[in-house]
Amino acid sequence: MNENIRVQNASLGNMLAKGIRVLTVPPLLITGMLIILTVSLDNFFDSMTQMVLAIVLLGLVPILAYPLQKLLPGGGEVREEQRNIAFVLTFSGYLTALFFSIAGDCGRELQFIIVSYFISMALLVILNKALHIRASGHACSVTGTLYFLSFFLGARAVVPCLIVAAAVVWSSLRLKRHTIQEIFWGTAVCLPCIAASVFVL
Repeated sequence: MNENIRVQNASLGNMLAKGIRVLTVPPLLITGMLIILTVSLDNFFDSMTQMVLAIVLLGLVPILAYPLQKLLPGGGEVREEQRNIAFVLTFSGYLTALFFSIAGDCGRELQFIIVSYFISMALLVILNKALHIRASGHACSVTGTLYFLSFFLGARAVVPCLIVAAAVVWSSLRLKRHTIQEIFWGTAVCLPCIAASVFVL
């Protein structure tokens, strides 16, 4: 009986961890952040076109990695293929968003977010592909997104963001998607990039 309870608890724990991972996939989390900031702040976007472009380029384009991976010939490791496609699509989406934010003369708040994400993504590519230091893109994106929510919304967002951050770390370790070192490097990449974007702007 005790063994059955233990197995059931483990199964429930894994289901919860998978649910957290799905809900905090970076494109979904970023899209949610943009919607929350649009609703909570006056004139966060200068136009509906800017909002749609931001959501498409920062949210929709990167998440296409998941359906695109299923179109590849079988034989590869699924998560690694998704990870590689996600890097390409995310970098492309962020680069395009950066171009439009400059060409379209977006507000400073939106440019701050886009520049930060782009610098973070560029550094992640260098670490993972050039230096072969595995840094969690999930952790990097979650850290940035939760930082921006806390920065723009103030103290009311801090505790919920910390709870989400702790849940993401737990779920990643529980499902063995990332090691604590990979999570550390992903988080460490994000914060200096956010600071650097202030000087760029």
